[in-house]
Amino acid sequence: MIEITTLSELTIDGKLSLGAGASSKDLFDFYGDDLRAWFHGQRAKCDAIMVGAGTVRNDDPELTVRHAEGPNPLRIVPASMGRLPLGSRLLNDGLPTLVVVSRAAPEAAVAALAAKPQVEVIRCGEARVDLVELMDMLYARGLRSLIVEGGSRLLHSLFATGLVSQIIIKHIPVITGAADAPTYLRAEEGHAPLSLSRWRLTELFVKSGVGVSIYRPLKLAAE
Repeated sequence: MIEITTLSELTIDGKLSLGAGASSKDLFDFYGDDLRAWFHGQRAKCDAIMVGAGTVRNDDPELTVRHAEGPNPLRIVPASMGRLPLGSRLLNDGLPTLVVVSRAAPEAAVAALAAKPQVEVIRCGEARVDLVELMDMLYARGLRSLIVEGGSRLLHSLFATGLVSQIIIKHIPVITGAADAPTYLRAEEGHAPLSLSRWRLTELFVKSGVGVSIYRPLKLAAE
């Protein structure tokens, strides 16, 4: 089973960004180089890194290791219908990227993505990417650890399927005041609420004036 760690920035009022459609990168301005180096080090420890299509559209991330020593993880983007901006950095920098689409994704969209340098496209799931099936496919490829820096919908889907092994939250000391900014978890329309799950705080420290908390499921933390 792949060890999945979610790594998120959360403001005091529980938001993932400063407003609707805003880039989560804006929150990086509120902390310094030591925290930046630490979380890039977390990236370097993992075999792969994942964000959702919405994060690619809003943030245009690189998802590479730049502020610490270590290898770049394989970049993975679930995009059920293959709707990613073809000018995105991670589709054009020549570094390995795996785009995962559903079997309903149009062939034209798949072909356009697959034409990009070092981009591989695979199908997984019917109308939407099946995350459980995807983790089995990644495990079969030899991947054992995955860090997820995705948005609220991808995070909700991972928690709903019980796939998360560890939670890391960087607590950004600002209040956005933006009621429409995305919260930590948001269900897809029509999806049931999450069931209660219990987590244990395993680490708590401060870097660059930002609190970092790390949690594991209660049953795993006790092992």
